[in-house]
Amino acid sequence: MELSKSTRISKLQENIARGVVWTFAGLTIIILVWIVGYILFRGFYSEQYPVYAVLPIEEEVFPVDCDQSEGFKVIVNKKVELNDLTWDQLHTIYTKRRRENWGFYTQQDIKVQPYAFQAESSAFADSAAEVLILDSDDWSKYTTFISSPEEMVESVRNTPGAIGYIPAEYDGPLRGVKQIDIRRFSIIFSPETLEVMNNKKMQELDKQKLQAIFQGDAENWLEVGGIDLEIKPLIFEYCDSFMEGFQKEYFDGPIRAAGFPIYMDDIEAYLEQVASIPGSVGVAPYDLVKTRELPTVPVVRKETGINLTWSFLFAAPSRSGAWGGISYIIINTFVLIFFTLAFSTPIGVAAAIYLVEYAKQGPFVRILRMGTETLAGIPSIVFGLFGRIFFVQILGMGIGFLSSTLTITLMILPTIVRTSEEAMAAVPQTYREGSLALGATKLETIVKVVLPAASPGILTGVILGVGRVVGETAVLLYTLGSSYELVSGPSSPARVLALHLYLLFAEAVSFDRAFATGAVLVFIILIVNYTTTKLIGRMNKMAGK
Repeated sequence: MELSKSTRISKLQENIARGVVWTFAGLTIIILVWIVGYILFRGFYSEQYPVYAVLPIEEEVFPVDCDQSEGFKVIVNKKVELNDLTWDQLHTIYTKRRRENWGFYTQQDIKVQPYAFQAESSAFADSAAEVLILDSDDWSKYTTFISSPEEMVESVRNTPGAIGYIPAEYDGPLRGVKQIDIRRFSIIFSPETLEVMNNKKMQELDKQKLQAIFQGDAENWLEVGGIDLEIKPLIFEYCDSFMEGFQKEYFDGPIRAAGFPIYMDDIEAYLEQVASIPGSVGVAPYDLVKTRELPTVPVVRKETGINLTWSFLFAAPSRSGAWGGISYIIINTFVLIFFTLAFSTPIGVAAAIYLVEYAKQGPFVRILRMGTETLAGIPSIVFGLFGRIFFVQILGMGIGFLSSTLTITLMILPTIVRTSEEAMAAVPQTYREGSLALGATKLETIVKVVLPAASPGILTGVILGVGRVVGETAVLLYTLGSSYELVSGPSSPARVLALHLYLLFAEAVSFDRAFATGAVLVFIILIVNYTTTKLIGRMNKMAGK
């Protein structure tokens, strides 16, 4: 049967409308998934490009005069989340006057405890000391001295944050400790290469630029961010470990196939050649670069890893917040949620009961409803200013947990009142009439009939309030403070996840830690929403809906 023209037009319009709805709904879902997915990805996965004074060439053994058997291996306690160190970092740990913290290297708030062999006790101890303290007057005063490799391993294993070293030929067990690699070679240049020309000077190099330099793909320093000067690579054949790492990092084939000079034996002649040939570039150990002040530029290194770790979740934060974990901050968040709901839910539900069940529906109630709706739409920063003036200053509570809790209670109260009121108003009047007809009082009817029937809607309003509490920052900036300590009392300043996330970005402390905190926040909201959905479904099932 052929459809009429009007029917065909109606069906076409219906299909177009359905397509538009599905398109915008799908686009919305894609955007939301992309936003949440990106936050979670950055929260779990860290990708950084820090700048170092040395190349990313790692060596397991720190050789002495290129003799692997005479070198030493660096070990740390297994709790230290570290895989490698640069030579200057190692030197700093063993010579710095104040105690070093692993937070500078791993973001773990753990004090560094260096162990060393007593100098003059053996040839190995002397050669290692010469490498580690170099031109410094003496060891760090926090260094503890050890007499044997076995004692060194034992001490590092039993001391959190410990670092030490053992002879390269040591083959004993390394239980409770782990070996880390050392990076100790820098790029050096002739003085002319780093001169300023036309307000231009080479600032740093990355892996791609270094590959272009040593493979011959770049012939002029202009091509890699330098001045107008021909590139002339010169290489000194250091230890096998360096040559292997250098080839792996910057060459597709054998180094000698590149065709530039490779020097051997006489390091002094090599350094002199690099310094005397305009446009030359070479490689030298960082200790020579440091002591002789050779011309050099920093090198960008790509570092990837897991961002959201167990230690980040369960460790206590440091005083600066740049190190340690967020365990205290997570606890503070849940404590704030609990007490805010403990204050706001009874008051909000009681107000809704009055407005629906007892108040005479007239101008006064309409004004109350309009005021409640107005308060629900006021920006949170206005509540923050009110809380700062009223609770903090006028009442003298000070910046702390109680001031922030009361301020957020006022902020989410309108939401709970309105949702609870709508939920109770939606309960059929026949429920009330049936209860009263059976002899129940009005109060018993409200408590035993109306509230259970309206509980899914009331719970929805409470969860909306939780969402505002979890994601709030403006109110807390004025009333809670920013202490990293665990909440210990009503006047205790603290910080919660959303505020911590905001301050990490605002103060540029650590974007990786900010994304990890954001991922935790997303998980908490997802868990709360999932739990609420299940609970509301169970309530509806029990109510027979």
